[in-house]
Amino acid sequence: MQSHDTSEWGLTERKTIAGFSIKEFSQPPYRRLPWHEHDDASICFVASGSYTELARGQERECGPQSMVFKPAAERHADHFGRLGGTCLLIEINSGRLESIEPFSDITTKPNVTRNSKLAAFGFNIYQEFTAGDVCSPLAIEGLVLEVLAEASRSLVEESTTREPAWLRKACDLIRDTFREPITLSSVAHAIDVHPSHLARRFREQYHRSIGDYVRHLRIEHAARELADSSASLTEIALRWGFFDQSHFSRVFKRHTGVTPARFRLASRACTSLTSRA
Repeated sequence: MQSHDTSEWGLTERKTIAGFSIKEFSQPPYRRLPWHEHDDASICFVASGSYTELARGQERECGPQSMVFKPAAERHADHFGRLGGTCLLIEINSGRLESIEPFSDITTKPNVTRNSKLAAFGFNIYQEFTAGDVCSPLAIEGLVLEVLAEASRSLVEESTTREPAWLRKACDLIRDTFREPITLSSVAHAIDVHPSHLARRFREQYHRSIGDYVRHLRIEHAARELADSSASLTEIALRWGFFDQSHFSRVFKRHTGVTPARFRLASRACTSLTSRA
């Protein structure tokens, strides 16, 4: 990383674990970090706050709970928002990266990814990093590898070939109505295609069924409300289209690996830790 004093970077702690160099840093509101680069490929988990990153002539919004990926020596500049930000920067040394590259190219270009599963991994890494025990290095290594795998899968889904207009219309319709009862036949009827043709093309294009996509949308919105509000689990479950709290908890855990209650506790614990940083 190009030289900057630690007061400018707000570095509070760093650890090296199995080829991953992990650094916690905080920035005050509206802090601008000048153009710089990191020697190694990196993952930045935005634990709280947000910032805008400029790289390759593009601005990318790096909101709370997002994962920001960059190649080694990628020149970039950052501008933190009104709440400042606290992040974990995970740099992957060249030797470890060589073992990862055959399976994932997530760090070959700048990319920002956010979903509930990545957020759960990020919260757990942050907790293990700041308040861990003798087993934490092993846990952190496994969690970082899971982040790379999940982000790589998300990137593959986003980079599929361009969809036909009627399929894009189907996606738009689903996103507008996913909280309501929805069926394959109702979507097919609305866009005037045969249900079996819609189901087949949807899975080919997006690597999931329409039912899985609806569940994904409900979970993503519910996860954001879990982290950002004090609404009860029952209220959140009903608001985002689940039958009840029990149904919500089962689906949420299957999708993210943790229960809604655990996800909320982890997000609040992370917020509490960052507020003291």
